[in-house]
Amino acid sequence: MKYSFGLIAIVAAACVLADEETCTFHPVEAVEAPVVAPVVNTTTVPLTPANNTNLFAPVFAPGINRHDIAYVVPQANVSLYYGSNLTTSASVNISHTMKYPTVILEQIASIISVDCSDTSVAMTFNNSVVFSTTQAAWIADGIMVFITNHLGDCDPVLERSFFLSSSLSFDNTTLTATASSMKANVSSTAAATEITFGNIPTADLSKRAFTTTLDPTYSLNTAIALPADTTLYSNSPYLTVTADTASFASNVTFSGYLKYNWLTFSLKDLYFDIDVGFSSTLELTADIAASYNNTFSYSPTSLFYGLTVPGILTLGPELIFAVDTEVYASAKTTLTTEVQVGLADGNVHVDLLDKSNTATSGWVPTYNASANISGIAEARLNPTASLTVEIAISIFGGLIDLSTGLTASPGFTNDFILTAAAGVDLTGYEALTNGTTCENGLAIDSEFVFDLVAFATEWYSTKLYSVDLPILKKCFEFTT
Repeated sequence: MKYSFGLIAIVAAACVLADEETCTFHPVEAVEAPVVAPVVNTTTVPLTPANNTNLFAPVFAPGINRHDIAYVVPQANVSLYYGSNLTTSASVNISHTMKYPTVILEQIASIISVDCSDTSVAMTFNNSVVFSTTQAAWIADGIMVFITNHLGDCDPVLERSFFLSSSLSFDNTTLTATASSMKANVSSTAAATEITFGNIPTADLSKRAFTTTLDPTYSLNTAIALPADTTLYSNSPYLTVTADTASFASNVTFSGYLKYNWLTFSLKDLYFDIDVGFSSTLELTADIAASYNNTFSYSPTSLFYGLTVPGILTLGPELIFAVDTEVYASAKTTLTTEVQVGLADGNVHVDLLDKSNTATSGWVPTYNASANISGIAEARLNPTASLTVEIAISIFGGLIDLSTGLTASPGFTNDFILTAAAGVDLTGYEALTNGTTCENGLAIDSEFVFDLVAFATEWYSTKLYSVDLPILKKCFEFTT
């Protein structure tokens, strides 16, 4: 007679439905599998190449009146805005606390041309009243900073430049102000820098081509699926694990904040807020020809999205979907499992400088699970469908270069003992029909497990959330 059992557990509030099927029995001799080289499928899911780099260029500050004469007055604090080539809703704002009085030339509508050389910046006006006010406001014999925005030959395309002025001259005939100046950088002109980013939606993701550039601050909506009957792992002829179906979908939104002190060359604040929704469906079959015990991991592909502010920062998230599976059997058997997992309203606040401020909320799980075994054996099939969100950040030409993120790992444990007449000690199993043995039937221990881990480069890795919910622990006796 062979014994075959199907368990379907649909859990919303620990609701379980178990079905028993017709069984026949064939004794199977346990044979130790020799050591052979296993094959892990490294084929990635084909993705359509896309130019999806979210490139941010200088834009005017929102809501300002560039004809307001107040903008000719030098400021101690300035904010620079950057807009996306992909969407109008995206925003990157860089604020500087300056060491010296500073003027943002793009905010003065009356300046019609800017000409830069190695030793000077010449600014031409078209309004004599504004020009006269400028002479009174600017410092003729002192240090000032002028920020240019591609009005002439002053800065690279898509970048702003900083010029440190030591003196000024004014030509009332041509309405030209000329600053004796040299090109400078942020570190020599600013005391502190703050960067905020958010509301950056994305459309497509592409296969990651390089290993150093990732980023945050937007919404990622992506779904991928493996081809039907994809072989995930093979150790022929003893074990083959096939994904009958496998699909992953996620919605990830980022925002973040950075503050850097140029006087002490130290990072004062750096954190990200990550909102995640994740769902996955897995149907796995493990054909085991002999006694076997192994764990493997399969990652279908790595997805990334680029966010770049030229000359300032490069950010980017990488999404990594993976199937991790533990397979064990004491003898020849076939194991199958089908799981559907959804995680909603997951939020993680990752503080890279202060681990105690890293926290999480939400992560409401919904899941369905089924597991089957055929063959006389003690066995285990524990699949996990994980999502890793990694954010890398490179600022000011690599002055700051690090990464952070989280890994969400929902999964199921399925431990089976399928027996005939011989008794098997099942101490620790609950709801047994006859004490601590399952002499003629199937014992199953099935649980939903979920771990959430946040990490910050080499600084720390911490488990924020962990849950282990029993689905079923029971012995099902069969009639002989």
